[in-house]
Order: sequence, then structure tokens, then C-alpha cells
Amino acid sequence: MVRKKWTYVVLTVLAFVLPTWGNVVEAEELMADKVDLYMKAAMEEYQIPGLSAAIVQDGDIVFTNSYGVTAEGSTVSSKTPFLLGSLSKSMTALGIVQLVESGQVELDESVGTYLPWFAAEASSEVSSITIRQLLAQTSGYSTYTGLAYSDVGAKDASALKEIVSNLSNAKLSRPPGEQHQYSNANYMILGAVLEEVSGQSYADYMEQHVFGPLGMSTAAADEERAVQTGFEHGYQSWFGYPRVSSVPYDNSGASYGYISASIDDMARYLQFLLQDNDMLLSREYKELLLSPLVQHRPDRAYGFGWRISETEQGERLVWHSGSTPEARAEIFFVPEQGVGAVILTNKDHILEEARLIQVSKDLRGILDGQDPKPPSAGIHPVIWGLAVTLIILLAIVIWMLLRMQKRSLKLYLTLPLSLVLFAISAGIIPLFTRLTSSPWNSIRLFAPDIAYMTLGIAASLALMALVLMYGTLVSRRKHLESITRRA
Repeated sequence: MVRKKWTYVVLTVLAFVLPTWGNVVEAEELMADKVDLYMKAAMEEYQIPGLSAAIVQDGDIVFTNSYGVTAEGSTVSSKTPFLLGSLSKSMTALGIVQLVESGQVELDESVGTYLPWFAAEASSEVSSITIRQLLAQTSGYSTYTGLAYSDVGAKDASALKEIVSNLSNAKLSRPPGEQHQYSNANYMILGAVLEEVSGQSYADYMEQHVFGPLGMSTAAADEERAVQTGFEHGYQSWFGYPRVSSVPYDNSGASYGYISASIDDMARYLQFLLQDNDMLLSREYKELLLSPLVQHRPDRAYGFGWRISETEQGERLVWHSGSTPEARAEIFFVPEQGVGAVILTNKDHILEEARLIQVSKDLRGILDGQDPKPPSAGIHPVIWGLAVTLIILLAIVIWMLLRMQKRSLKLYLTLPLSLVLFAISAGIIPLFTRLTSSPWNSIRLFAPDIAYMTLGIAASLALMALVLMYGTLVSRRKHLESITRRA
């Protein structure tokens, strides 16, 4: 009799649970279908050759898929590594917090304490920068300085120390602690601190203390290991279309942007960030890792390699974007909801980066039950403007060459005009770097079409000046010959 009662109870419970469970599974499948369709549409519209995406919810990976090809023609899979760009910064910060928890590093201690060779070459102001200020991007190093030392294609395994040593002589644009300025320089120095304190290379530390414990089997923080785990180069964007990249891997850049990882690796990383456990860090220091360090905008803070803002519902949103000249990535998670997602792509252009930010926002919308708008591309107005300017200038040069023999040019008019054209030609690139707060090398790598069109415009102006000068000299020679013949 008791057995029959228990059987009845179990059947009654199952009668309520199974339909609910079926609804949950159906909802997850519907969400996965929406994400899948949207990712395919975004890839096609934005001309992205290869993409991987993953969603983690309540500790489980509820969606993962890969699309397209690498630059070498391999099919992208869940094991294909992509460069993470600035998503690498949060992993560097994780390593630093591990050292803080073990008592080897103090957040408010100066960098000179941990890098005596850095302090020996730096000014007292630079050597007084604290670990907290480096993490919060309030050291005083400018965005421009960080870019000037980034993406250098270093091959030597000890390149990070050399770059950081050079940074000791770089001037600060603000006193330490005064202003948030996003700069790769900060996380280069943190990478060097991690190496010096741990006694390991950055790549070895990450492998032993982060990648290995989390099961990130295809993640790597140097070129040799990246290639061994399957990394293949991506694409630079030219006028919206992908072109195979020839930009070299930078062995000095892992701590700020050159870690490579697959979507499987990043899904595991998201699980670690969302789960309430003692893996890698105690709960106290895990909470510290995800806390803000500086409120640099009314609606946004910066923390330990993370940007922190709020969702439309007022919940904490932790996120970051990442880019290298040949890859773009987005990651976000909402700790209170236990949900997060990551998107990895193998194409980049500075003017196209907002597109993947929108893809990330649309993905959040899908997770909230919304239907995304169809992705929409188009060539950026800046590129159109430069292209039209270059075409007009080249047309003027051709017209001048054709008319040169038919017009009498006056030296008192053409000489000042030629000098002005030469001055504009010489000043275009310095002006461009100043307006964009970016070194020319960064513009060349992250916007190659813009860089070459800018060079073309500068060359066209210089050519116009030369044509004017040459035409004037030819005109004067003909005039003198005419006078001689009449005499």
C-alpha cells in the first residue's frame, strides 16, 4: 500500500515537472535557433570569414557554434583559436589578483617595488605608479603611448621585459591616479610584474595557473604554443572586404591583447566567471576581481580588465571588447542572472568595430526574449570621403599634366601655391595621427585602406606641387627662348 502511494506521488510530480522541463528545452532550442540564424546573417552582411559564439547560463554551456573559415582555408570549429585582443587584459588581471591573494603583491604598492630594473630607469613619478592604478588604467600613460608600444611583432620570448623597460622612459600625460586613460601600456607593465613576482614567463604562468586548471586546452600566450594549438592568422578589412592578414604575432603583447583561445576555451572561462566556487580564487577575491576600480563615466566603471555598466533592467553588466589588426572579440555576462556570452571573429577594422558591439547587444536582446533587427552594413562615410578626395586629386593631377603645355604659368603665383601644397602634403600624416590619437603604425594596421588612401592624398598633393613647379619652369624656358629668337 505504501509502495502504491509513493508511486502515485512520483507520477504526480512527474506530471507537473515533465511538461515544464519540456517547455524549458523547447525555449532553449528556440533561442539557439534565433542565435544561429542571427550569427549567419551578421557574418554574411559584415563579410566576416570566420566566427565562433557561445552562451553560458546557470553554469551550463547552452549554445556553442562555429562558422566559416580561417585565412588558411581551414573550417572554423569549436577548437579553432582566435586572437582575443583586449579580452586578454582580464586574464592578466586574474593572474595579478591570484598574486594578491597569495600575499606576493599589494594593490597599493608601487610598480618599482616589483620591477627594480624598471624603477632604476624611470622618473620618481613613473616608478611610484601603483598596481591598482595600472589595473584601473589611471597610471597617467596615454592611449597613444600604449599604442606606440603595441603590435610590434616581437619574436623573442623575453620581448615583454624589453618593451616595459622602454616604457620606463615614456612620459606620462597625466599625474598617476588623476584620470582614467585606456592604455595597453598599463597591462604590459602588469604582465612584467606577473613574470617578475612569479619567476615564470607570462605564457608559463597563464598555462599553469589559468588555462590548465580551467581546461582551456587550446589557449596560449605566446606564438609557439598558439601555433601548436591550431592558431591561424585572420583578415584585415579593406573597404569592408576581408583580405588575408600578414600582421605578425606579437610575443610582447599577450598581457594586453595577444592571448589566443577557442570558443570552447572561452566558454569555460565564462563558466569560471559565473560560478560561485573557489576555483582559482577564493570567493572573496573572486568578488574583488569583478568589482569596479574607477568610475570614469556616469554610466560606466572600469575594473580588473573589465568594463562595468548596467543592463536596461538595472542589473550589473560586466563586459569587454577586444581587437587586434586581424581579429575582433566581444564578451559579456550578467552575474545576477548567471548568463553570459562570447563572440570571436577573425576580421577587424577600426571603423567596423562598432558592428560587433551591436552584434553583442543584439545577442543580449535575444537572451532577453527580443527579436533582433537584421544586421546592416555599408561602407563608412570616412572611407567614402577619402576615396572621393583621392579620385578628385588624381583627376586634377591628370588635368594639370594635360594642360601644362598649353598654359603660361607665372612663377610669382605658382611658387607660393607649390609651397603650400608641399606643406599640406607633409603635414597630413602628423595631423591625422594627432586627430585620431593614434600612431601611424596603428592606423596602418587597424585601417590599412584609410592609411593607403591618406598616403595617396599626400602623394597627390606633392605631385600637384611638382607639376606646378615643372610647368612653371617649362613655361619660363619657352618664354626665354621666344625672347632670344626675337632678339
